[in-house]
Amino acid sequence: MFSVDRQSFQSLSALALFTFAFLGSEFFFDSQIGLLISAEGVVGAQAMILGASVVGFLAYAPISKLAGGRRALRAVEAVGAIAALVTITVVESALAMQIAGCIAFFLLGSLGAGTHWSMARAFEGSPSLAKGAGAAYAAGILLQFLSNQFVPAGMASAAVLCVSVAALAVFAAAGERDGESAGQESDGTTGEHTGGTAATKSSRQITRQEQSIRASLAALTKKARPEQADAGSSRQAAPGGAKTAIRAVWLFSLVVLLACMFSTLDNVVTLANAQGSISVETWPRLFLAASGLAAGVLFDIRERRYMGFIMFAVTVLSTISILAVEAGASPVIGLIVFYLSSGFFVTFFTTTFLQLAPRMRTPQLWAGMGRAANNLCAFTVSGVSMMLTQLGIAAVMIASLILFVLVSVAFVGAGLFRLPSTVGEREAIRAGLAAAAAPTLEEVQAEFISRSGLTPREEEVLRAVTADERPLKQVADDLGISLRMVQRHLTSIYSKTDTQTRAGLTRAFFGK
Repeated sequence: MFSVDRQSFQSLSALALFTFAFLGSEFFFDSQIGLLISAEGVVGAQAMILGASVVGFLAYAPISKLAGGRRALRAVEAVGAIAALVTITVVESALAMQIAGCIAFFLLGSLGAGTHWSMARAFEGSPSLAKGAGAAYAAGILLQFLSNQFVPAGMASAAVLCVSVAALAVFAAAGERDGESAGQESDGTTGEHTGGTAATKSSRQITRQEQSIRASLAALTKKARPEQADAGSSRQAAPGGAKTAIRAVWLFSLVVLLACMFSTLDNVVTLANAQGSISVETWPRLFLAASGLAAGVLFDIRERRYMGFIMFAVTVLSTISILAVEAGASPVIGLIVFYLSSGFFVTFFTTTFLQLAPRMRTPQLWAGMGRAANNLCAFTVSGVSMMLTQLGIAAVMIASLILFVLVSVAFVGAGLFRLPSTVGEREAIRAGLAAAAAPTLEEVQAEFISRSGLTPREEEVLRAVTADERPLKQVADDLGISLRMVQRHLTSIYSKTDTQTRAGLTRAFFGK
């Protein structure tokens, strides 16, 4: 079930507005600068603004730290981005427009990083994280579709983008405020629980057998719950160590490689459209929204247990599509697969880094790293990808197969082929840990004897009278003492253990 509270709604709205503002501003910039330079120059200009957005994503964490986490920073970023968008509309110099575009996308990148971080905090531990990411992406695509359909190009389009950036800053700041409040409340609760747990553990000694059981269960927990999809983990999980950092690097590399692959598929579709083989209108982009929603639903099955496998299947399908189109199949296949895979890809890299970020030592940096990695690929290799497409069938096929091999290696390195644990499995592990932590019967009885201050002879009588229901005369004979002596010891035991009957003593001794 997909339930949304206020903080979640604000973070979803901010992410949807970011998607619309970012994609819409990119399209707007391309349209405006295309009036001044050649089509080849537009490709280079677009790469520059996407590179600036990557710098903005990376700069968010240190800038926020220097600003002391003040939410007013969002307003400054929004005003700067709006001013840059207006500049793009009115200037007639390609250089000035390029500079304004880089400034706008640097600030949009920083706003986007903050938006992703708010989303990561709002949905941390949620089983609906992928649904949220897919829904936000779909909403952004729908807003872009409506804008392209009903808003005239030029100043009107710029005005809509400026309003969306302002709204983005408002929602992002609200999400940060609620996230900080929730974090402060959780920190206080965690401290109390941690102290209580420490006190409980220090109250008794752990036996060697118990230590062995704990070690086995800890190993089972580590094996059954890889870091990438422990959706049910505590909201107060400590930052990860070297293994988490290594996995983050693998995931970053995977997103870059996948972005290269989908860029190649995009170029195949674009080339077919330019040649007149297919017609790519505005309305097919609605399939991007549908695929994003579908990806969110499928990824969230059993707490994103199969997300890696599903994304790999989409990658295989995309590779086959590229090879098929280059081998002479209908370009419509490439078009369909492109729109299908793109929604899955965006939802995948957004979800992956949103759930990874809270376990990183600099979570603000990593929450939006999926989008940054995707933009980095567009900045660095889009021209190479287009060049390969123009070189011919053999070059595209060879490049696609090499990319597929590298992507497969990255999937393995990122641990996406390991099945994470589910809620039921984690509960079973916790129950096992709780059972292992419980004192043994021998420990309970030893503690009972020590607390009661029984003498060695009284302990001997205690064990004899609680072992079964033998008459006291037989107990005396078995111990080799008189019945009167047994009765005297038993009276002393009753007094020391605050019991009155043999049955009550037995229950107390066995911890019942």
